[in-house]
Amino acid sequence: MKKKLIIAVPVLLLVLAIGAKMTVLAPAAPDEAALAKEPGAVYTMADPFVVNLADRDGTPHYAKVGLAMRFSKLSEGEIVPAKGEKPAQVEGDAELRDIVISTLQAKTSGQLGNAAGRTAVKRQIVARVNKQTDLKILDVYYTEFAVQ
Repeated sequence: MKKKLIIAVPVLLLVLAIGAKMTVLAPAAPDEAALAKEPGAVYTMADPFVVNLADRDGTPHYAKVGLAMRFSKLSEGEIVPAKGEKPAQVEGDAELRDIVISTLQAKTSGQLGNAAGRTAVKRQIVARVNKQTDLKILDVYYTEFAVQ
């Protein structure tokens, strides 16, 4: 009987310690709403976008736009750090590029030729990325911008 007690007491203490660590001592879950609004890393897309614009005047118009996106802290886990000197890559890079291209192609040179139009495009890209992907971005920055 004494042997069983000598073995049972340490086993019981071990089980209690593990249970306490998992419940009482576990760190609190992060507040996702707060993390979604907190600025995180900036991801600069490697290549600029060159797209045909939606002008219907018979003359082809093009835009060349370089972009960077500010992720929320909630999405930082989605960023895969690069090896060596290469810039970071994002899991959904192709999906992000598709959203940007389709948003830009729906605009005319007149819409992109003024500050209000460029700001509206930024807001549309943020809204579409946040709605259509698991990534959460807070802002879009132009790294280059030309309309012809």
